[in-house]
Amino acid sequence: MSEAKKITGTLAVARVSRNNRLYLPAELEAAVRRLGEREIPVFWEHISALNAIGKARLFWNPEKYEIFYEAEIYDPAAIQKIEAGIPLRVSLGADYERIDYIDGIEVLRDIVFKELSIVAVPGIPEASIAPVAGESALIVESELFVHERAVPFEATPKADEGRSWDADRAVASLRKWASRDGSGEKDTIDWAKYRRGFAWYDEDDAENFGAYKLPHHEVIDGRLVVVWRGVAAAMAALMGARGGVDIPASDRRAVYNHLARHYEQFDKEPPDFEYLESLRARINVAEERGLIAEALMMTRELFTACGLPYELPRPRVRIAYVGKDLPE
Repeated sequence: MSEAKKITGTLAVARVSRNNRLYLPAELEAAVRRLGEREIPVFWEHISALNAIGKARLFWNPEKYEIFYEAEIYDPAAIQKIEAGIPLRVSLGADYERIDYIDGIEVLRDIVFKELSIVAVPGIPEASIAPVAGESALIVESELFVHERAVPFEATPKADEGRSWDADRAVASLRKWASRDGSGEKDTIDWAKYRRGFAWYDEDDAENFGAYKLPHHEVIDGRLVVVWRGVAAAMAALMGARGGVDIPASDRRAVYNHLARHYEQFDKEPPDFEYLESLRARINVAEERGLIAEALMMTRELFTACGLPYELPRPRVRIAYVGKDLPE
């Protein structure tokens, strides 16, 4: 195994990010304190934990109100890319317990750091990558990009638990509510406001309706409310087999955490993440092998676990007429 490559630099500073999110000094410091002595994995481009290229420790600098890091990169291919002189940036992957809105600025609360990635995506320019003492030079030009495709949880008011769920109706209400003039037209949308109704969005394409997935809120009488059947439907879609929602695998857990908090709002026990993931994989295998009846039974099990009714499709009866003209 080749010798690890050591890098260091600034990872985050207390300021408003390019995504209009305010990172308060107290929140950043508390997030570092929660980690204690624990290290976080280092990835390329937020790829899953199975592909970690190193590990990092985070530290809080109270004088500069910033987080700096020390990392070891031990993957040979990653070290080769770093030393090739390609302009690189660092990116922080995190979850959030809740989000507050103050004068149009999103304030993230109870931040939990999950991983650090080396990426090529611009963000806050104060962040940096530099060699530690005694190491050969690395690219110093680098920026921070906070990886936040899972929408932070917000404890919005609840709709009546028996309210029906119509995703088209809900999305239409969100578009009108988030638009400046109530028209719902794309060029009038406040996108930060709009995404509050969803569990996931593609921040690289944030000004297109198709970038927003798993709606579970609706606007009723001018208020954004969470709908129980919408939450259950979003969970079933997230954990569904073929035909489920198309989002990166690395975001699934954060989206699950968001939806699980809404289950708790309705005093319901969220389904176990690992159980649903296992069930989803088994459904896929059954479908690939043509075991349709088995796949349908497991799909019903998945829907039931998420809190949704599921009716097994009835077989179609086909009548063959032998020696006679078919009826008109």
